[in-house]
Amino acid sequence: MPIPSRRRRHGPARRRRGLPLRLAGGALALALIAVVAGPAVRTPLVPDGLADAARAMGPLPACRYDDVLTSPRSYGHWAVTLVDTILRVPRTYEPPDLVSVSQAGIEGSGKVRQVMIVDLAALAEAAREAGAGLGVQSAYRSYDKQRATFRDWVARYGREEALRFSARPGHSEHQLGVAVDFRSESGGSPFEGDWGETKAGTWMAANAWQYGFVMSYPKGKLAVTCYEYESWHFRYVGRELAGAMHDSGQTVREFLWANFTTAVVPPPSGAPLPTYAPTESAVPSDPATASPEVTPDPTPAPTPAPTASPEPTASPSPPAPEPSPPPVGSPVGAISPEAAAVGIGVILALIAAVALVARRGWFGAVL
Repeated sequence: MPIPSRRRRHGPARRRRGLPLRLAGGALALALIAVVAGPAVRTPLVPDGLADAARAMGPLPACRYDDVLTSPRSYGHWAVTLVDTILRVPRTYEPPDLVSVSQAGIEGSGKVRQVMIVDLAALAEAAREAGAGLGVQSAYRSYDKQRATFRDWVARYGREEALRFSARPGHSEHQLGVAVDFRSESGGSPFEGDWGETKAGTWMAANAWQYGFVMSYPKGKLAVTCYEYESWHFRYVGRELAGAMHDSGQTVREFLWANFTTAVVPPPSGAPLPTYAPTESAVPSDPATASPEVTPDPTPAPTPAPTASPEPTASPSPPAPEPSPPPVGSPVGAISPEAAAVGIGVILALIAAVALVARRGWFGAVL
């Protein structure tokens, strides 16, 4: 039966009118998929709660001495905050959950963050069962205590030599509350001879990562860690991240820079290096890291002398000047997969809305 001329005339028009609606439906479906699937998009190296990690802002900077605020640096980012000879935390950085290491049933004194107590206890128990009992030589140090420690080493060995094994205030992992200088349970200083050759030191080098602890300054890595070999210095990053670091073969500095650090490190400016510490008033502290300042522990700050036989590796390049003023952090921050997915969803939803408006003829257009 022939199609009436009116139907023949309006058929293509109706199909054209239906096209925006179909496009709108498809866009809405894609938006819904993006929003729902977004939370499932995670970097496998990022532990739960750290999905807002971002890749490095360039290649790992060569060893030099500067005073750039690190990023991320909130208390919640304890596992991925990088401090080195360039990057630092503010003077006000003092973890709010410090507890005595005695809660982990390990010999020694000092404080660490509560978040690592369970794994520290498991580490100590496993080492004890292996006949490689551990003790704590040094743990958390405040900014002021680290400043006194660094000054003491400078007075003993001179600034150039002290910089090879002691961090300036704000640049020490000990201020994060997750670094521990271990010793043998039987006592004695880990700084005399090579503690890494003792039973406890050997066991730690082989097994500590299984409990969330990684050696920050391993042998033969001065060129990338910027500090001499310290067989006793371990940083807690949690079991998942420690496993990823161990598998990667990278040092703490290399791994955190490549996977988490978003601080912008400018090239040297030619200005003279500050003395032992930056002027804190020149850079406002991060609100996310600020907390009421606690009076530092009055116990003496200096620690025993470092390993007597330095590693035969090239020392870092001479101190390079800091940029002026140092940046507070990354201008772009960290973008999570969830945020990206939601953004895509919003854009697609807007496209769908525009198509629907056009379909209704609310723009006055005849489709």
